[in-house]
Amino acid sequence: MGQGQIALPVDNPTEKWYQNVHNWFRSKSDEEAPLLAGAGAGTNSQRYNYKRIAVAITLTTGAIAFVAFGICQYNHRATPRLPSRPLTAQEELFLTLPEADRIHENLRVYTSEAHLAGTESDYAQAVWTKDRFEEYGIEAELSTYYPLLNYPIHRSLALISGPEELRYEASLREDPVEEDETSLNPDAVPTFHGYSKNGTAKGRVIYANYGTLKDFQFLVDQGVEVQGTIALMRYGGSFRGLKLRAAEKFGCVGALIYSDPIDDGALNKEGFPFMHDAKPYPEGPWRSESSAQRGSVQYLSLLAGDPLTPGYAATKDAPRIKREDSPAMTQIPSLPLSFRDALPLLKATQGHGVIREEDWKGGLDSIDYYSGPTLGEVELVNHVDDKITPIWNVIGRINGTDEADKAVIIGNHRDAWVYGAVDPSSGSSVLLEIARSFGELLKTGWKPRRTIIFGSWDAEEYGLVGSTEWVEDNREWLDKEGAVYVNMDTAVSGVHFEASASPSLNPLLYEITKHVTDPRTNLNVYDAWSNITTEGKGGKPVVGKLGSGSDFTAFLDHLGITSVDVSFHGDYGVYHSNYDSFHWMEKFGDPTFEYHAAMARIAGSLVLRLADERVLPLYPTDYAAELIKYTADIEKYAGKTFSELHGALKRMVRRSNRFENTLGRLEKKLAKYSDLKDSELPEDLAAQVATVNEQLVRFERGFLDPKGIQSRPWFKHVVYAPSLWEGYSSQTFAAIAEAVDENDDKQVDYAAHRAAKFIKKASKSLKSHDSHH
Repeated sequence: MGQGQIALPVDNPTEKWYQNVHNWFRSKSDEEAPLLAGAGAGTNSQRYNYKRIAVAITLTTGAIAFVAFGICQYNHRATPRLPSRPLTAQEELFLTLPEADRIHENLRVYTSEAHLAGTESDYAQAVWTKDRFEEYGIEAELSTYYPLLNYPIHRSLALISGPEELRYEASLREDPVEEDETSLNPDAVPTFHGYSKNGTAKGRVIYANYGTLKDFQFLVDQGVEVQGTIALMRYGGSFRGLKLRAAEKFGCVGALIYSDPIDDGALNKEGFPFMHDAKPYPEGPWRSESSAQRGSVQYLSLLAGDPLTPGYAATKDAPRIKREDSPAMTQIPSLPLSFRDALPLLKATQGHGVIREEDWKGGLDSIDYYSGPTLGEVELVNHVDDKITPIWNVIGRINGTDEADKAVIIGNHRDAWVYGAVDPSSGSSVLLEIARSFGELLKTGWKPRRTIIFGSWDAEEYGLVGSTEWVEDNREWLDKEGAVYVNMDTAVSGVHFEASASPSLNPLLYEITKHVTDPRTNLNVYDAWSNITTEGKGGKPVVGKLGSGSDFTAFLDHLGITSVDVSFHGDYGVYHSNYDSFHWMEKFGDPTFEYHAAMARIAGSLVLRLADERVLPLYPTDYAAELIKYTADIEKYAGKTFSELHGALKRMVRRSNRFENTLGRLEKKLAKYSDLKDSELPEDLAAQVATVNEQLVRFERGFLDPKGIQSRPWFKHVVYAPSLWEGYSSQTFAAIAEAVDENDDKQVDYAAHRAAKFIKKASKSLKSHDSHH
């Protein structure tokens, strides 16, 4: 994976970058005038050393930020289109409605029993959720699908040969905690992996760090025996299913993934931004020695949803492929481990293989992190029941008025590996309170301009199944009517706000968070957020890029629906364990539930503004600014200039600026008609409102390539996709990056051509119909 050389300005770089930006804006040809100075040098295959790469990234980041600023200035110079305005009466009322006590009681119900997808308790909670929607005056229904799920029957792990003193059998159980009532339940969901392969594996154990491709390649390069072994890997760095994919690629016959204390244990957790004592649960919020992380091992970056119905809904009678033919399913058995159960295996590696201190060392100080393999063999038994089983989404709906054919969707998943106080029941509890608050608005006679849909998704934990099947089942009307998707998942685990979004939503996120108070600091959430992400230096808070790992994936990556994910995060060391409980939330996560209420105000206000604003509050110029940064990044990675991308971006910048100037003038005209319905507007204005809103909805759709990414065609978005080998994180221009990784120059150029083509298509949706242009 080569990083080619890109020439960077060295004398007075700010002045040179300013001139490049100036020339780029003024250039007449869409296909010329590269943004990066001297980017033609990118075809040079010379490699940078680490320090030079760091310098290059620093210079480029600063310069690109300047470019983005210049674009925004260029846009707002003529007719400003700003999201800031006084709150409407409905918006002011909404902010007063969410109540912490009600959310507290919602969470008590959701965490009262384990509710693994497809189980009786999961169904009972689906019905309870539907009943609450209807109680609040919202139409609701159960939406049932029939995916493949698996359930544990018997698991065991033992070191069965080698030195007698090293042999042991793992407990594979989490210790009860007396003060945490639900942890005492002997029938809690066992520690297992969703979609793990049924079977038994025997082999010597190797330690493979985080289980990345680079980690395994290092072992091979060092002459460590990998083929036929069982890989012991630690959580972190990549999605657990992709650890198994890497292990399988290198010939391992089984996989074990453990939680090392240096990752989500109590080590190195002192000082800000940590808010609690650096102690394991129950004395602190961090992972304890017996705690294990359950989770899916589906290859989530290749396919979301039911693995047996790729690209179409898992209805009762849908055709299904075989498990072994699914591109998303592992073929080796696996188990999750606590670090207490992993320690004897690591002890068995001592003195065998190699050590790589700098980035392979974890937090267990009684051993050195040798690669192994062990002298003795381990027997891994993972007997699971694979079966087609019903799951139940709950769909609530408030019909719109003037634009009922456009839908704003808010959702989070309801299923949990065990009790799931944070993941996902904090989101479920907030979603219910948002629904109740909208019900209160309905009682005043208010109705939304656009349709609002509430989604309580099922089986997310297995592979985003419920939301993906619903999206695939409803793709036609969602393509026509889906405006924006707002996602919550682990809505509250602490006090620090974070958001990831389609860039066109950034200004709205900034505006909404200025109207909600941060309970800890008494600042508004915007300022508290900015203080964290900009390290107190001021400026706009950082909005992340959407990768995968939650229910926005099908909406954005498969259907091109503008999306956002919001949460308050914190000292969360009990993820996917038996201890993610109501007691943990009351003691550490959010004892007063004021952050849950703040999340209800933020997410609910986003939905309200998106549903009610006459012109959709989406901002394509912000998208264009981010695309320039992404292009600089991919050119640096590929070591070459993509002139066709530059041309497409230039067109997008010009067209988005013209379009937003048009919207600014339109919004100015509409200001004097704010109390009128569309049917009461002058005919030309009403027609223009309908047109620009359709354009704003279609804009994100324009980035969809019907062919998808070559290696994983379910993912259609040319800009955003989950990283192929990391899964959670976002990879921009993924098709180009993957072709670079494969050293396939022809495919690199083809992928860049496809990206440029669909950026142009997105730009075309912004063609101005204003008489001034």
